[in-house]
Order: sequence, then structure tokens, then C-alpha cells
Amino acid sequence: MEKISINPFIDAVQEAFDSMVGYPANRIEALPAPSQVHLPDLIGVIGLSGTAQGVVALRFPMTTALAVINAMAGASFDKVDAAVIDGIGELVNIVTGCAKGKLKGHTISISLPTVVSGDICRLSNAKDTVWVEVPFESKLGVFSLVLTLKQVVANRQEVAREGVNSR
Repeated sequence: MEKISINPFIDAVQEAFDSMVGYPANRIEALPAPSQVHLPDLIGVIGLSGTAQGVVALRFPMTTALAVINAMAGASFDKVDAAVIDGIGELVNIVTGCAKGKLKGHTISISLPTVVSGDICRLSNAKDTVWVEVPFESKLGVFSLVLTLKQVVANRQEVAREGVNSR
């Protein structure tokens, strides 16, 4: 089975930071799996279904999350509240939607974003998948793109819908 490139997701993170946040995000050395350091994080998560299935997450330390949303919204949040959580959800939605458009030859739907917070959140992988963590650094702090992707053979219904972009 052909592997799905993570490059569209990396590009989407960099494009979103350039255009929405106003600060470049630079990729640093990739890790084979999410680090298990237990720091308070905000994690925006979106599921993918269709011919490419998986999960896309943006994982931010609290201080980075606040700085990113402050830059994005032109605000000065000093604690995590509903607006910051919504901002993280919107950012993971923007990144995933942008990457979806770059994944040629796939019919993909994305879920609504979910944001989780805490210091013991672990992302577990489904059968036959592997998590990849791609760390980034920016002037606002470090964060990670964390994802797992699996190509699925299209059924007749999906082939018939190919080219029709559902959410």
C-alpha cells in the first residue's frame, strides 16, 4: 500500500503561521513518536476519513498556545479560556483543510476540531498506523504537528464522489 506524504501537512502549518499568525514556523528535527513529556498542553485534534484516514493534531505548550492565539487574534489573552480554545480549534482546522487540498488523488472528509488540555494526554495509534511528530519552533514558542495517516482503498461510492469536496 502506498504511503501518504506528510509534506502537505508540514507546508500547511508553515502557510498558516505565515498568513494567519504573522510569524514563520520552522520545522526542527522530526521525532518517531509523540514525546511523552507531561507538560500542560493544548492539543487541537481533527479526524480524517475517506481514502486517507487518520488524525491530525497541533500540540502547543500553554504559553505557546496563548502567544499564537494572541498574535492570530490581535488580542492579549493571559489565560486559556473559550476564545483561546476556539482559536486552537480553528488553527488545526485551517491546517488540515489546507493539507486536504494538497493531497491529490484522495477523497477526504475532515471532522470538526476538538481541543483537549492537560498534562497527561497521550495520543494512541490505531491498528496498522504509526504516529509521527514534527516539531516546529517560532518566535512565539515551540509546538508540534502530530499525525497518523493510513491510505484506504476506495470503494465504489467513494470513487463516484471523487472530485466532490465534502467538508
